Amino acid sequence: MAQVDAQVDIVSTGERMEDRDKDKEQLQNELMGLHKKIDELEQVKASQKQTKKKLAKSEELYQTLFENMPAVYYRADVAGNILMMNSTGVKLFGYDLPRDIIGKNLAKDLYYIPKDRKKFLEELKKRKGIIKDYEVILKKRDGTPITISTSSHYYYDEEGDFAGVEGVFVDITERKKAEENLRKSQQEFASLFKSNPEALVYLDEKGTILDVNLRFCELFGYSLKEIKGRNIDDGMIHSSDKIKEGKILTIKGLKGYLNYETIRKKKDGTLFPVSISATPLLIGGQARGEIGIYIDISERKQNETMQQVLYNISQAANSPISLKQLYKAIHKELGTIIDATNFYIALADEKKDKIYFPYYVDEKDDNFPVLKLSSNNTPTTYVIRSGQPFLINRKQLNGMVTQGALTPWGTVADKSIWLGVPLKIEDKTIGAMVAQSYTNPNLYSESDIRLMEFVSSQVATAIERKSSEEKIKHLSFHDALTGLYNRAYFEEELERYNFPRYYPLSVVMLDVNGLKVINDTFGHFEGDRLLQHLSQVLTSVSRQGDILARIGGDEFAILLPSTTSEEAHKFCERIKKVCQQDKIEPIYLRLNISLGCTTQEGEYKDINSLLKEADRNMYQDKLFNGKSREKHFLEAFRIVLAERDPHTSDHAQRLQGLALSLGKRVGLTEYQLGNLKLLALLHDMGKIGIPDSILFKTYILTPSEWEKMREHSHIGYRMAKNIPDFAPIAQEILYHHEQWDGKGYPDGLKGEKIPLLSRIISIVDAYDVMQSRCPYKGSISKTEALKEIKRCAGTQFDPQLVEIFLKIVKNNASRERK
Repeated sequence: MAQVDAQVDIVSTGERMEDRDKDKEQLQNELMGLHKKIDELEQVKASQKQTKKKLAKSEELYQTLFENMPAVYYRADVAGNILMMNSTGVKLFGYDLPRDIIGKNLAKDLYYIPKDRKKFLEELKKRKGIIKDYEVILKKRDGTPITISTSSHYYYDEEGDFAGVEGVFVDITERKKAEENLRKSQQEFASLFKSNPEALVYLDEKGTILDVNLRFCELFGYSLKEIKGRNIDDGMIHSSDKIKEGKILTIKGLKGYLNYETIRKKKDGTLFPVSISATPLLIGGQARGEIGIYIDISERKQNETMQQVLYNISQAANSPISLKQLYKAIHKELGTIIDATNFYIALADEKKDKIYFPYYVDEKDDNFPVLKLSSNNTPTTYVIRSGQPFLINRKQLNGMVTQGALTPWGTVADKSIWLGVPLKIEDKTIGAMVAQSYTNPNLYSESDIRLMEFVSSQVATAIERKSSEEKIKHLSFHDALTGLYNRAYFEEELERYNFPRYYPLSVVMLDVNGLKVINDTFGHFEGDRLLQHLSQVLTSVSRQGDILARIGGDEFAILLPSTTSEEAHKFCERIKKVCQQDKIEPIYLRLNISLGCTTQEGEYKDINSLLKEADRNMYQDKLFNGKSREKHFLEAFRIVLAERDPHTSDHAQRLQGLALSLGKRVGLTEYQLGNLKLLALLHDMGKIGIPDSILFKTYILTPSEWEKMREHSHIGYRMAKNIPDFAPIAQEILYHHEQWDGKGYPDGLKGEKIPLLSRIISIVDAYDVMQSRCPYKGSISKTEALKEIKRCAGTQFDPQLVEIFLKIVKNNASRERK
């Protein structure tokens, strides 16, 4: 068009040139002007081309943007038919080409629920033809639902009439899914938060409580109303010394995960151990709060404490401490799990039927006497006998006492409560462990029973182990019978003390005279009693620090550190004096001892030399006091015989006169006469070992009882053999019941094989016995007794001795008549 205009201008210019007939210079000027105009027109033309190119590019860019914009652009007519939609929309709805979707009806072909199109148009109308971010569910070509957010508006034609609706669709399906997932997650979180079995608290970044769950309320005793909006660290759940710690933990919880164990406080003031975990809540990378988890670890801590208590008790049992120290350790450990202010341990000895209290700590009672196990109804006895734990307060005790089921023992206060558990090793109850209070009747509960029972087995094992160790240790250094130290310990101590700083060092050796006689005559039980009695006497006269030991069967030794020879001899005299004044019954248990001592004062002597020297001095004392020792035994046997059977004692006295008369007639030497006199006194001393039930039986003895009675000959023989002054008549004592015809006992000796003194005693013994009243047979007259002696001559008695005896008796009778 611009070109046509330019041509017209050129023609016009030429006509004017002809018409005016201008000169050449003017024409040239005009021509130059025309060229200038042409140039300008060319520039305009060039500019128009450039503009068209820019427009084309702009249109191309617009089309590109339109087709490739991330949102779906659409235009629909009044009926809802699609007039225009970009490639994003074609692809979104599952079509291949734009023509496949152009002409489709929105309500029928794109809305998942066709009626929703009507709702959309009504909402659009309400908003005056402009709507933003309206959400609706559309569908793809294959029917798959997609959630769309649309911003749409009315559009109008060139005349301004309503032509339809255009706008954009944004696929928010994934966002809605994310939102739904988030919603579900939030619901799940809320559900988990509220129903979590642990105590949870939701805090903002300043520590303000936004929410808590039910368990938190239960744990601390607060309602949500009481606690919501308060600061977690205002002292509500902290003791005063833990508030600063709480603030530090809250700050740390905003920075990252933490876990911490500490103490917190309930509404009622109860302190308890908790495990606290905290996790920050991040929004945009910034901590906007935190979730705190509180777990009551009281039970775990209690279990840990229990395990530690068991371990400590086990360690104590395995350590080198004494049993008494172990009891203290047990008490200390129990005090960490229950109130054990008043506490005691009772141990049972079934063989002795006793209950002992080796350890007790009590506010009221300072003496725990030994109880009888079988006939005592105290709570302690009940626990031991039943093997069951027992918890009882004063009111319950009164009821059981009224019923006769229990007997009160020790102090019982109005507010008393008593808790006892058995100490068992496997199925055997060895004792009881008891805690009690005089001021709080509610101090103990069933849980305390379980705690005590939990450790009781370990306690019982520890006590048993330590008791066994101490027994073994005691036995290794002590004499089991007397409780004194043994030879091994004595020699070890003598070696230890044998240094100048302990000088002068004295050693005393002591021997029990006649122990073998006591054992053989009265049995080893009586011999043991003698040794135990002596050990008690020695302990009573010794000083603290003196070392007493039984170093042999009847030998004792005493180590006296820092004791001069003079002091040692005075010590020995003190022992002898106490023994001489001994009044123990029976008399044969009265002490008869030999002593010897030596002192290490100057030049060093080894322990063997010291012991040999003290032993030598002891035997010198034994030899020097030998006669008094035999006199002691003779007197002891005489008294014992007299106490058991006065007839036997009188009988022995009568026999001495007749026996000596007969002995002199047959020509016995003075030595033999001395032995005969002693035999007359001691021939029946073996009856000391015959039971009273046989010795004093009032009717005839059975064969087995006669067998037992006949043992007195052997008993008397063994007694005499062990006493030097009695040893010469030992054989005579053994055979004084033998008979001339060999029908006697114990060996059935015959005739002159029977010792002469035994034959003499046999005659005079029978003569006196027949005239005496015996338990199962009456006495006879002297005449009848002589007839019986004469009758038995040659069978029971030596006939020659009988003949002489009868003459002696006849002569004695004649002298009596005169």
